[in-house]
Amino acid sequence: MSVSEIADGIHAVEFDHIRVFVLEDRPDGTVTLVDAAFPDDGEELADVLESEFGGLDRLLVTHGDEGHFGGVPALVDRFDPELAVPAGAKVFYEALDVDPDVEFVDGDPLAGGIRAIEIPGHTVATTAFLLEDDRTLIAGDTLEGSDRRGLPPGYLVPPAEQFNDDSHAAAERNLVKLFDYEIDAVLVYHGTSVHEDPLEKLNDWLLDREWTLTYS
Repeated sequence: MSVSEIADGIHAVEFDHIRVFVLEDRPDGTVTLVDAAFPDDGEELADVLESEFGGLDRLLVTHGDEGHFGGVPALVDRFDPELAVPAGAKVFYEALDVDPDVEFVDGDPLAGGIRAIEIPGHTVATTAFLLEDDRTLIAGDTLEGSDRRGLPPGYLVPPAEQFNDDSHAAAERNLVKLFDYEIDAVLVYHGTSVHEDPLEKLNDWLLDREWTLTYS
């Protein structure tokens, strides 16, 4: 496990099979965590948050995959943070026996200049978070780094079909919503994040994908 600062106030905490993101001063004087890793990572993540950031004020969850919400009970027990979850994905947090403080939907603004962008397909309410002032998207599992598929790094792809619980076609089709926003960097949980022309690269991939599906 390691901690690195990606940009001013944006940190990645890396585990063996997943990373999560810590946001400082969004809003001022607070620490926000985006996703909670796997259940077995919860206590170690809590220790890191305490030692490196002085605690946790808010926890945002992108969607209901175990590698993104599994550490929630440990973090709630340790810090009692404000918990914000997608309104359309009640099953996962009911199973954890925790009550969210905020249930957001597509387009909702969250404190600290964060915008929720719901891109259904991977799961019913899979959400990405746009840090609007930074033009940085925390992708959840709406996108992955291309190198997770054995391709050269620096590009973006949606999760492979076997990982999409809801609709693989929707997971690809709904990515067009991202072109309504100004995005200069995309931070992913699997593979390498993209810091140069992410939307141009995504558009090229989607166009190529449409050509392949149409004419194959």
